[in-house]
Amino acid sequence: MKAGPVEIGTLLQNRNRYCVPIYQRHYVWNREKQWEPFWQDIRTKAIERLAGRERRFSHFMGAVVLESRAKPSVRQVPSFQVVDGQQRLTTFQLFLTAARHYAQIIGHETSVGNIARYILNSDPNLMENAEVEIYKVWPTQSNRQLFVDIVSSKDRDALRKIYGEHWYANSKRDQVKEYASIPSMLRAYDYFYDRIKHSVETDDLHDDLVEAPDNEDNQTIAVEDEIPRELKLDAIWQSLLEEFKVVEIVLDEGDDAQVIFETLNDRGEPLLAADLVRNNIFQRADARGEHAEELFKKHWKPFEDIFWSQMEKQGRYKKQRIEFFFANFIAGKIAGDVTISKLFSEYKAFLRPSRGSSTPRYANVENEVKDLERYGQIYRDIIERTSGSALAAFSIRLRAWDVTTINPLLLRLWASNMGDTEKQKSLDLLLSLIVRRAVCGLTSKNYNNLFLSVIGDLEKKGWSYENLRTYLLNLTSESGRFPQDIEFENAIISKPLYNTLGSAKVRTLLSEIELAKRGKKQEDKTLPETLAVEHILPQTWRTHWPMNVDTQPSDAMFNQAIFAVLEDDSPVGLIVKRNRVKHTLGNLTLVTPSFNSSVSNLAFGTKKTEFEEQSVLMLTRDFVKSETWDEDTIAARGKVLSEHARLIWGVS
Repeated sequence: MKAGPVEIGTLLQNRNRYCVPIYQRHYVWNREKQWEPFWQDIRTKAIERLAGRERRFSHFMGAVVLESRAKPSVRQVPSFQVVDGQQRLTTFQLFLTAARHYAQIIGHETSVGNIARYILNSDPNLMENAEVEIYKVWPTQSNRQLFVDIVSSKDRDALRKIYGEHWYANSKRDQVKEYASIPSMLRAYDYFYDRIKHSVETDDLHDDLVEAPDNEDNQTIAVEDEIPRELKLDAIWQSLLEEFKVVEIVLDEGDDAQVIFETLNDRGEPLLAADLVRNNIFQRADARGEHAEELFKKHWKPFEDIFWSQMEKQGRYKKQRIEFFFANFIAGKIAGDVTISKLFSEYKAFLRPSRGSSTPRYANVENEVKDLERYGQIYRDIIERTSGSALAAFSIRLRAWDVTTINPLLLRLWASNMGDTEKQKSLDLLLSLIVRRAVCGLTSKNYNNLFLSVIGDLEKKGWSYENLRTYLLNLTSESGRFPQDIEFENAIISKPLYNTLGSAKVRTLLSEIELAKRGKKQEDKTLPETLAVEHILPQTWRTHWPMNVDTQPSDAMFNQAIFAVLEDDSPVGLIVKRNRVKHTLGNLTLVTPSFNSSVSNLAFGTKKTEFEEQSVLMLTRDFVKSETWDEDTIAARGKVLSEHARLIWGVS
């Protein structure tokens, strides 16, 4: 390995090609984090040059790691694979192109030609494939066409003709739109063009100029009020080439590119963990001669979809979706915990042979990426919920219960050799476990370990519904046990579920019961998202819902009941009971947006008329015929609903 500082101009003036592997990430630098600080550094250096100040030190731009590639032909321009530093090299090219285009605008032809030497290789007539080899930097395929169009465009007008839809329509406003949807490369080019134009055509480079001492005779030189535009422009682009350096690292044949890449990038997360994983995979494929580009196009391409880069929040972590996928994938494979903040290290550990074995997890990289592709499709089905598969339907039903810790188990179960019927029954059983435990007030805190333990058990005994059922029904700890029918039914009838579960989960319970009550012959097997939970006996019941006692409770009794828990035949005890019963499932129903909320707290006789208008719902039909509505009728309806619930979330 050869390493040392080199000026940007020296790096780019050589007749070389710097090729970014196809599996590297897209151009992701942005204005706030990279372009603005980069421009301010260039501006500072340009001011120094124009003022004639002593330039005491160069500005370092980090490392560029290059791996030499063999030349099949003597006519080919020497090429290097960019192991690290593609974002910097691409930015240099976009900046220089912006400077070249501005030089054309002001008619500074000398600089037009000089700048071009740092963007394009000379003597295309001596190249084997000039259309490719003429470019000093050759980006990934996803960025390539745009990059080529920018750096090879004759002038700014020619570029605007190609990408006019990204420019503001007003011809007087010669700027690219400042939208996130505009490609980053085009926005970078336009940002630098705008900054260069502003600095050359205003006094932006004058403000900081003062009389500077002459280096040779220690005399001062007065800065002129007017500096020619050409001189300003040259100070700007020459500052990049002469005042900025990178550490150029050229790897020898025996050097491990991946180790060096990780050393430079696995600190402070300049790259996403998913980027590090991807680079690791395809650098290994390159090293083994497994046709990395072909594997990337055939099996990794789906992961380049915008679906995977969307941000999600799980627990205290907010990360791109692909990182949660990797964490769930690894956890499912090893049946163990994964620290998502150390995801790259976790993936490398996952690849190593399991304890007591010398056999690698995958015989080759092709098998590895095929496995990732397969599980990626399953994970996407879980998240999108749109395919119509049994897994997607399960995920829709699971959504309200917010149990993402089951995902590793879902990945393994759906990828297993179970038959379709077994998979469906297994999903139903898992949902029954989650719903029953929630209704019965049992904790979900240990679900991560619970579902990983299920994977471990099925790995040993075989992936089948019967093995899953046996394992779950034999659990006895409070953190994992499966509530039996009697406990589940009692919770449905007596627990104030509206308080303990919340409106969203209660709505899910009622929605599934509603669909079950409709039966198989009903055509509509979905419910609108606009349905709301309504208390039949209202939450504020005192005024219009008197209690069945000779003397109605006093204000003092109601105040006392707020802190009481005992339910007995005393007035206070009866109030406590009613305040619990009103939140049980037997007193809750679904209503459409047409329900007149102004009658919610009125007497049952008045509310009945409004409920009758909701007859489209089976849940409403089962109580509107009642003449009265009290604790007994609520319990009776709760019993009926519990029988439906036992069948929906059952144990077959």
